[in-house]
Amino acid sequence: MTPKYAIVRSVAKTYDRCIKPINPTTPIDVRLAQSQHQAYCHALKGLGLKVINIEADDRFPDCCFVEDPAIVIGDTAIIARMGVKSRRGEEIAVRQALARYKKIRWIKPPGTIEGGDVLQIGRKIYIGLSDRTNLSAIRQVKAIVSGSGYEVIPVRVKRMIHLKTGCTYLGNNYVTLVKGQLDEKPFAGYKKIIIPKSESYSANCLTIGSRVLLSNGYPKTKKLIENDARLTGCQVGQGFKVVELDMSEFRKGGGSLTCLSIICNTE
Repeated sequence: MTPKYAIVRSVAKTYDRCIKPINPTTPIDVRLAQSQHQAYCHALKGLGLKVINIEADDRFPDCCFVEDPAIVIGDTAIIARMGVKSRRGEEIAVRQALARYKKIRWIKPPGTIEGGDVLQIGRKIYIGLSDRTNLSAIRQVKAIVSGSGYEVIPVRVKRMIHLKTGCTYLGNNYVTLVKGQLDEKPFAGYKKIIIPKSESYSANCLTIGSRVLLSNGYPKTKKLIENDARLTGCQVGQGFKVVELDMSEFRKGGGSLTCLSIICNTE
C-alpha cells in the first residue's frame, strides 16, 4: 500500500539538550539539524507525500523524533506511554494531529512503548522488547488490534535503543539487519541485507514506494541495497533506488530516518 501522508515535528531550539547516546563525540548544531529536517521534509514531499508539520515544543528537546509518541496501525492511532519519563507530554500534540485522521487508543500503565520499537510488515507487527518498551505494552497493542487481522510478534532487542535502530523493512521481502543486536528468529522468512558493523547506523532506512531514504556517508550499505535490489525479481526500473540524506545531527541525538516521521497509508 502506497503511503499518503507523513506527520513530522519541527526541531526544537533546545534540541541540543536531547537524550544523547553514550559519549557523544561532538556538540549538536541545532541550526544544522533544522536545515537537515527541512531537507528531510522536502524529500518526503518529492516522493509524493503530504507532509503535516507539528510545531516544536521547546520543553521537549527530543520532540522532533515524532515516531515515538504514537503507533499507527490501519485506521487506529495508539498513543504511546514512552519509556523515557522526560519525554512524556510530547504525545499530546501528536494525538491532536492524528485525531483528525485516526481512531485514538492509549497505552496504559504499567505499559511503556515507543514507536521506534514497532516495525510493521504487511499484517505483521514486530515490537521490540527493549529498555523503552515492555511486555505489558505489547500485550495492550495485541488486545487493541485483536480481530483486525494483525499478528503481534515480540522481538528481543540487545544493546540498541529501539528495534528499528538495527532492523527496517525495505520492501520486496527484504529487511536490513545488524547481526547480534536482536533476536533474528522472527525474521527467518525474509531476505536479509546484513549491514556491516562499521556502518550499523545506516540500518535505519525509510522506504517510500520504490525509493529508499538512506543516511549519507555509508557506501557499503548503499551498494548492498542497490545491488540486492537488482536480485529481487522486479521489472527493470522497479528495484530499490537510494536517496541519501545528511542525518549527522540526528545521529548525535540517537535518532535516524524513521524517527522523524509517522508514515500513514490512508486518511
